[in-house]
Amino acid sequence: MPHVYADSREKRLDFWRGFVGWFVFNVISVGVLGFVLNLAGPVPGSLTLLNIGAPIVLGFTRPYAALGVLVAFGSALALTVTLAIFETPADFTAGRAGPIVFIPFGALGLAAYGIGAFIILRKIHRRL
Repeated sequence: MPHVYADSREKRLDFWRGFVGWFVFNVISVGVLGFVLNLAGPVPGSLTLLNIGAPIVLGFTRPYAALGVLVAFGSALALTVTLAIFETPADFTAGRAGPIVFIPFGALGLAAYGIGAFIILRKIHRRL
């Protein structure tokens, strides 16, 4: 049974809970299970199933939280693509310079992503 939202404030809270919750869950899961406990085998499989199943279950119970999870997926993908675009020139120019070249390119990529993500997330927040 889907949740009946009383007002737009509740929709926004549900959306941001799903968005932030996805990042928190994955950082804790990968950090604790993957690095601390060194469980490399079962971690990716179980996280993949949970990341696919969570928006499906939430879609039936809390639709705006499911939307938040899906926007978090898209946001993580956009961050990956943006950083890949900005870090590629550093791969060809680094040579022996190492992090000295990667840091400015990474900072530019994060700035470009941050501006784009802010604009898009602000529009989504206002539409809810």
